[in-house]
Amino acid sequence: MSESDTLKAAVFQRLHPRVYIERFLSENVRTDGRVLDAWRDVNVNVGSISTADGSALVRLGNTTVVCGVKAEIAEPELDREGEGFLVPNLDLPAMCSPKFKPGPPTEEAQVLSDRLNEVLVASGILPLSSLCIHPGKSVWVLYVDATCINYDGNVFDATLLAMVAALKNSP
Repeated sequence: MSESDTLKAAVFQRLHPRVYIERFLSENVRTDGRVLDAWRDVNVNVGSISTADGSALVRLGNTTVVCGVKAEIAEPELDREGEGFLVPNLDLPAMCSPKFKPGPPTEEAQVLSDRLNEVLVASGILPLSSLCIHPGKSVWVLYVDATCINYDGNVFDATLLAMVAALKNSP
């Protein structure tokens, strides 16, 4: 496809997003050329960050997320003296997509961080009770920080996979 055709397609997509997508769907393909039931390629690399207590880099299609875990000791909450803390956070910086601008975290990043917290805690993949060092006195706080370095869709799944892999990579 020529540069002119690519520009025309991009303009059409911005002006008529619904029609643009419907044309692809009528041909049973996605806008990236995959058939509807095709999976994105997945690559996971653990232990990528030597300064973190656990880390992972995940590529899901063209979306790339890097995640690091840092552990600290803290006092537990009074009503949960036998449970530690899991604090996931997703950063969607301007460098990952033209969709994002420099500045404070976007609403999308905040909502995704909340959803990731809900899924990680509800799944029981890491019981908060396993983070207790001494009930009522000390617990572990695991800061699970993820940064999207290339945003091409499906960032929730890529980030969740990176967070789980980084937690599994933690001692």
